[in-house]
Amino acid sequence: MSQGQAVTGRFDDDTLGIMPDDPRRDVLHLHLLRHGEVEHFRERTLRGRQDVPLSTLGRAQHERLAAWMARHEPRPDVILSSDLGRCLDLGERVAAAWGVELRVEPRLSEQSFGAWEGRSWQELTRADGPAVTAWWDDYVHARPPGGESLADLDARVGGWWDELRGERRGGRALVVTHIGVLRVLLCRVFGQPLDQALRWAPPAASHTRLDVAPTGAVLGTLGERPWLADRAPGHVAVRGGTPVARATSDTGPSAACVAGGGEDSRAARPRLALSGSAGTGKTTLGRRLAERLGLPFLEEGMRERLARGLDLHALPPGGLGTLMRELWEEQVAREDACSAGFVADRSAADYAAFWMHYELHHERDASERWMAAMAAALRRYDRIVVCPWGVLPLADDGVRSTNRWTQLRFQGLLQGWLDQYAPPGQVLHLPASDDPAARLAHVLAELGDPAPRA
Repeated sequence: MSQGQAVTGRFDDDTLGIMPDDPRRDVLHLHLLRHGEVEHFRERTLRGRQDVPLSTLGRAQHERLAAWMARHEPRPDVILSSDLGRCLDLGERVAAAWGVELRVEPRLSEQSFGAWEGRSWQELTRADGPAVTAWWDDYVHARPPGGESLADLDARVGGWWDELRGERRGGRALVVTHIGVLRVLLCRVFGQPLDQALRWAPPAASHTRLDVAPTGAVLGTLGERPWLADRAPGHVAVRGGTPVARATSDTGPSAACVAGGGEDSRAARPRLALSGSAGTGKTTLGRRLAERLGLPFLEEGMRERLARGLDLHALPPGGLGTLMRELWEEQVAREDACSAGFVADRSAADYAAFWMHYELHHERDASERWMAAMAAALRRYDRIVVCPWGVLPLADDGVRSTNRWTQLRFQGLLQGWLDQYAPPGQVLHLPASDDPAARLAHVLAELGDPAPRA
């Protein structure tokens, strides 16, 4: 019996036989990849056609996305990339994975913002509020000084798109580009006016798949990040959209994170995480441990955002949950890039405690998934070092709360959760000492005092 159209979007031979035209002859299978995160990605800065560097996280995202594409998607006939480095890095990786030549296409470059590039929206608004307001009032046609309007970008991308459809009819193309290009291209393919372009928002390091025929287009996936669910060695499985566990085997070393390299045992190259409320000395101890053991130190993502002005109270409904998932996703990518060990400022247990501390537990189904994910993710660590509450004075750094009872509440949630879910022997509770050297010595002694490598 004919199976008709499979879940892959492909028709079987029986169905094709009764169709007036063979869709295989006319359909362009299009894979659109948005580049990964760049340095200071979360800052609201206009980058445009500036050739800004990728962050460590962005390079790790590219590595995993390219590997996933090569394992799970058909080999493309052509791979094209914007001429900016943040796209070329990903384009080169996918081209190498498939053995397909990379074509650099300048028309796939991001929208130019001219004199505004490199400046934040906040700075621009202070300096020339009327000009910024005028641009937002008609961002389709208004041009920043020396830059392009969205209509200009659409015209540039449209010329390239017409050529590609003519050249690759019935083929498969993979394109690595930017959010602006993706927006105008999706509007063009689906017949939407450009003033609806901002509705399309595929995230960084994502995959969008289209099947484009003369009669219309079918959207297969929009902005998926399938590499988060990859069960390849060293990567993280996902349940319900949340990373949950690390595979027991390791991938090859990452140049961004491996300190010393070589075939060290896990006892000599541990995966350590520091846990505890704000002001308990995690960062100080973590940096000393990392230096002593010759390992990378992974900074806490939440504190970075708070230091840049994030206001948790200003987040929209559901924003806290989204932020938790985003922070955890970033930490997973950083940890996975460090195949020879690391010292992390925060563990999965902290993310479980944050979930309860910020009262996200009222969403029962989401909380069940999140807590199960964090419990499974404890396997990512050889040891979790818990710094004690109430030993060090809380300094007012303008970022974290100086209310010691707020911090005790978090600490109680953290310790109670670890008591329930941590495997025996995984958690190391520091004694109540305020001496940094004594703290470091205690942890090293528990680890067997592994000697650092030069």
